Amino acid sequence: MSGLDQLCQKVFAIDPAIRFAGVIDKMGKLRAGGMREGLSPLESIKDMDKLYIEFALRNAMRKDFNVDFGKTLYTFSEREKIKLATFPLRNEDSEDNFLLVSIDKDKPHDKIISGILAVVR
Repeated sequence: MSGLDQLCQKVFAIDPAIRFAGVIDKMGKLRAGGMREGLSPLESIKDMDKLYIEFALRNAMRKDFNVDFGKTLYTFSEREKIKLATFPLRNEDSEDNFLLVSIDKDKPHDKIISGILAVVR
């Protein structure tokens, strides 16, 4: 199991409300992780790729403001059916990668995000 897969497993261990934990590269490709075993994604396979590319583009664009605001620690969005968070990974071997996590809509996310931040640091 790769280090990135181990990272995703550590994230899943934080809380059962985490539905998806995956490492996405700067081109929007899933490099490790995926859906929690036994769960189905809300989107189609085709839309997954589009979602990963969207998050990769946003992640890249945020770097333009690092000088003004500092580096991004994480981003978070709450939608009608799901909560999504991204965490830039700063290791040498994963420079432009980020962790994408989805969380059940009805679960509190503050402690989950704190736990993920502790894992990715």
